[in-house]
Amino acid sequence: MKKAFLILLVIVCLAVAVWNGYLLFTNQTDPLTGWIILGVSIGVLFWNISVLRSYRVRVGTVVAVFLVVALIAMTVSAFAGIEPFAGIKDSVMSRIGDIFVRSEDAAAQRVVRATIDAFNKGRGDRLADLTTPEVYNILTDVWVGDHPFWGCQIVEYTLTTLRTGTVVPSGEDWYEIRVRGGVRDPFFGFVEPYDYVYTVVRMFDGDWVVTGIVPMTGN
Repeated sequence: MKKAFLILLVIVCLAVAVWNGYLLFTNQTDPLTGWIILGVSIGVLFWNISVLRSYRVRVGTVVAVFLVVALIAMTVSAFAGIEPFAGIKDSVMSRIGDIFVRSEDAAAQRVVRATIDAFNKGRGDRLADLTTPEVYNILTDVWVGDHPFWGCQIVEYTLTTLRTGTVVPSGEDWYEIRVRGGVRDPFFGFVEPYDYVYTVVRMFDGDWVVTGIVPMTGN
């Protein structure tokens, strides 16, 4: 028990010394008080280390305890708004959020690619799984809207995410993805420009569905 207390005391003294050094060199504390606290903490730290040597405490044990305590202290400080840990936490959370958004974006674009692939292959059964009935009719019925005829192929296209958001109050995520390329006529083989915006929604069950296809307006 005494050995564990001394190890914790070493860690506390080290933390106090480091923190006071930071406050001193950033001019956030009174110089006289800061140097006194820094000197005392370093003195007690060396005394603790000399006492621990008589207990034959391994360096690995001290390091392991220090790392655990330091990790807990930094985590608590980060969520308590103490700098610089709070800033580091915000930066990490922002990066994680960016990764999550990119992952969702990629999932939405995969559905658009799958929809175009089914359209190109004339797979009405597959389209029915990927789209709403309204979009299914746009893609398969030559009399609905001004989308290229069923039987054409969308070729050499690129995908660009234009906007994203959340449906209120349902909470469903949606993406607007621009599909820009060409559409090849099945009879004559010539290619005309293709520039449409696909609206993709992630439903409550986690499936992504194309809910709208409209011509791109403007640039």
